[in-house]
Amino acid sequence: MTTASPGKKIKMAHSQSLYSCRMAQETEMLTLCALINSVYRGDTAKDGWTTEADLLDGQRCDLTMLKDLVTKPNSGFLVICNTEEIVACCHLQLLETEVGECGMLSVTPTWQNLGVANVLLHTAEEYARDTWEAQRLRLWVIKQRPELVAYYQRRGYQWIGTTLPFPDDSRYGIPKVAGLCLLAMEKALTSSACPVRY
Repeated sequence: MTTASPGKKIKMAHSQSLYSCRMAQETEMLTLCALINSVYRGDTAKDGWTTEADLLDGQRCDLTMLKDLVTKPNSGFLVICNTEEIVACCHLQLLETEVGECGMLSVTPTWQNLGVANVLLHTAEEYARDTWEAQRLRLWVIKQRPELVAYYQRRGYQWIGTTLPFPDDSRYGIPKVAGLCLLAMEKALTSSACPVRY
C-alpha cells in the first residue's frame, strides 16, 4: 500500500469541471503552508468560517513540518485546484492498520461555502479506503469549535471518547484561551459511506 505519485490526478468523489484533485508535490509545500496558515490564523482567516484566530495566535504550521509529513511513507497532501491554482488541501496519512487520519483541511476563504470542503473530505475518505484499505478515518477537532464538531457530525463522524490537551508547542499555535483540547472523531469507511453533502 503506497501513496499515489505526487502530481497524479485522483478521481474525485464528486466530479466538477471547475476543479480537479491530485496529490501535492514536495515543491508545493511552501504554497500549502501559506494556504493553511491563511485559513486558520490571522486577520485573513476571519474572512472564512474555519478560522481559529479567536482561540490561537501564531502559526498553524511551518514549512519544516509539512516537508516532514510529505516525505513519510503512506502520507501526503490532497489538493484541489482551479486550473493551476491550489484552492484547498488536506493532509492524509495511514496511522496504523485500517486507520487513516485526515488533518489541516483547508479551503481558501474565497472558495468556502461552495461545497469544496465536502468534496475534498469525501475524496480523502475514498482515497484512504481504496488506496490503504483503511476501515476508519480519524480527525482531531478543537472542542471549543462546536460549529466544526457539528459539521463533521453531519458527515458521519463521531467522537470516540478520546481527548488530548492542545499541544504545548508554539509550532501549532499559541493559545489565547485556557483549556483548549482536541477531540478524536472517526467515521467508518464502508462502500455505502454517506454521499457528498453541500
